[in-house]
Amino acid sequence: MRHSTLLLLSLLFLLGCQPSPRKSAISRQLQDYPESRIQDIYKSFCQDNLGPGHLIPDPEYARNYLRTELASFREDLDSLRYDVPELKYYPVGDQGNYVRVDLSVVLEGRVSEEALLDAFVRSANEGRTVSPKAWVDKWHDIEGILRKDFRDIPGAEDDLERLDSLVSAGELIMHHSPAFEAAYHPHYRIVAKDIFEAELKPLIDRMVQ
Repeated sequence: MRHSTLLLLSLLFLLGCQPSPRKSAISRQLQDYPESRIQDIYKSFCQDNLGPGHLIPDPEYARNYLRTELASFREDLDSLRYDVPELKYYPVGDQGNYVRVDLSVVLEGRVSEEALLDAFVRSANEGRTVSPKAWVDKWHDIEGILRKDFRDIPGAEDDLERLDSLVSAGELIMHHSPAFEAAYHPHYRIVAKDIFEAELKPLIDRMVQ
């Protein structure tokens, strides 16, 4: 009986030492994207909870915008302004409800333009999200983790104060930080996890093999 009790206490201690999924997600992003700022961490968790952030009633507009961005991306790559990203897809937040799919998968012929567009539009219009209020409540918890354990992120205190003001005013959708933009030149579309895993991931992974 004593042995079982000690074993249980040891297990509970080890579990208590494990970082929370939210803290692990923050650490993962900082490892994969070291130039991330608080704003980029906010954006990742926000996308995980709110999805692409808006409905797309006009797929044709989305198609034209995608083609314009693809053309610009191709020009930048051809002129060697920056390299093709190694990470072709990246789950956002701590739950991974949505996945960022890099547009390079279209330029490299892994996924067709139409397949990515269709997946993106369906994800925006049919994806699972939480209410804005529920997201704000979650953000306050994440904000507490950042204040406690990630204060060494450059500009953390100022960014947290600024984001707190914006979120309190109801402005929930953010761009990437200038530091993130300069380091990684993000070009991607957000796709719901179930659509990504069923339709896009097999195509991308098959081309890697």
